[in-house]
Amino acid sequence: MLYQIDFVTQPEFGGSVNLNSSSYNEGEILKLEASPSENYSFDFWSGDFNSNKPIIDLNVDSDKTIIANFSKKRFDINIIIEGQGKVSKRLIKSGSKNNYSYGSIVEILASPENGWTFVEWQGDIENNTTNPIHINIDGEKNITAIFKKNYVGKNTSKFLALGDSYTIGQSVEINERWPVQFLKELKTSTSAIDTLQIIAQTGWRVDQLNEAMNNSDLEAPYGLVSLLIGVNNQYQGQKANSFKPEFIEILERSLKLVDNRKERLFVVSIPDWGASPYGATLNRTQISKEIDEFNSVLKEESEKRGIRYFNITTISRRALTDNSLIASDRLHPSGKMYKLWVDKIIPVISKINFD
Repeated sequence: MLYQIDFVTQPEFGGSVNLNSSSYNEGEILKLEASPSENYSFDFWSGDFNSNKPIIDLNVDSDKTIIANFSKKRFDINIIIEGQGKVSKRLIKSGSKNNYSYGSIVEILASPENGWTFVEWQGDIENNTTNPIHINIDGEKNITAIFKKNYVGKNTSKFLALGDSYTIGQSVEINERWPVQFLKELKTSTSAIDTLQIIAQTGWRVDQLNEAMNNSDLEAPYGLVSLLIGVNNQYQGQKANSFKPEFIEILERSLKLVDNRKERLFVVSIPDWGASPYGATLNRTQISKEIDEFNSVLKEESEKRGIRYFNITTISRRALTDNSLIASDRLHPSGKMYKLWVDKIIPVISKINFD
């Protein structure tokens, strides 16, 4: 005896069944398989047979209508927060409350906490600042909302230069000091940094700079901070490996002065004073070797923290053949050399978003 077996897919284009509607012999066992279309999932069989398994055996013993039920795949939207704020999700089209079906449109809104600002989305919404933003659900989404702390305080327009004789500009006029020349150039590209504060003195080692900072009214955050220190540690016979912990301490302290905004802190390498006329009667090879070892510490520890490091040591060594790069004391850089430092640093620092 023949029985009519009809197969239906719900929705129509949600998937397919491996057999066609037809007449089949009584007692025949039909092996049925439901195959979902792209971006759909099989849910269950209904009609004259109930099961949630995609592959079943159907006994032909009467006329039957067998329905294969499919639904659009559902995907999670996973949100990560960096900084302080929250993200809300609102369904614009289709889907359900906690996960979203293929083709849904979801609005996500970033709401910063007081004192914070939303910066951008990252992850599956890359480098997008639109807020709120609508996203089309075509798979699981991993999204990061970036918030940053508002940069406010009495010193946010100040450039703080920390160092020793090179920062204070020993033997050059005030307007020839490299921090003074630097700020003048920086002002041509931004009005956010307009004041210079120098904490530096000829002869200072790291510990002496640290002590001077203890005795200064340093209130974070500063708009920009530079650090150039270590030549007197080398000059007085300290080895680079024992200098390293001291430098790490002052580097971390300097980073706190910019509220850990690493882009607002930069480190300048130690010049090679052995290249000066003063160094002519000394062991220039040994001096250069030790300066390089100290600078290796500066470079390694700065870059490890994502802090910009500027190598001006190669510029300082031009003094071997160009006395115009040396001040009248025959040891320290001239204003001309300091200008070369600024020319190297300013193209990078001027690109910082100081807002």
